[in-house]
Amino acid sequence: MSAIDKEVFQQFQEHRDDLSVVHDIDIKKFAINAAGEYPLFDFKASAKWIANWKKKQRITSRKVQKLKKPNTYRSEQEIQQSIETFRSEFKNNVISYDPANVWNTDQIGFAYEIVSGRTLSFKGERWTLGSAYSPKNRVTHSYTVQYIISLEGHIVGDAFVVLQVIH
Repeated sequence: MSAIDKEVFQQFQEHRDDLSVVHDIDIKKFAINAAGEYPLFDFKASAKWIANWKKKQRITSRKVQKLKKPNTYRSEQEIQQSIETFRSEFKNNVISYDPANVWNTDQIGFAYEIVSGRTLSFKGERWTLGSAYSPKNRVTHSYTVQYIISLEGHIVGDAFVVLQVIH
């Protein structure tokens, strides 16, 4: 039982490190796979076993508070360093231009994706993260809005809106 408990915990930890959403059915799957290495041991990952295992490991169901793509989560420090470098270079170069002539534009995309709002995680955890991405980048409905804003803080021109329905 101890070896099964350790293997299930290791699998759980790997999935949470990858920001994968984990449910009781996944714990059951991990346990049955781990017990498969002991063919003479008659083991069934019952609901009671799962409840006791989660209690022992201080794991509970929690609401996912932030969704991130796993590759984004892993390179967050690199992104932060890149942001700081850009800001520094921008501040040095922007002083030679009129603020009305310095523009910024960005697209804001909105898409619908079914994502589980809960996952198993540790009790008392400050942030419960999960990952989300649409398979094959297909979404049922999406639209994009794009504005141009000057350094003075004024919107330049009209907003650009793209409505799209993919079947």
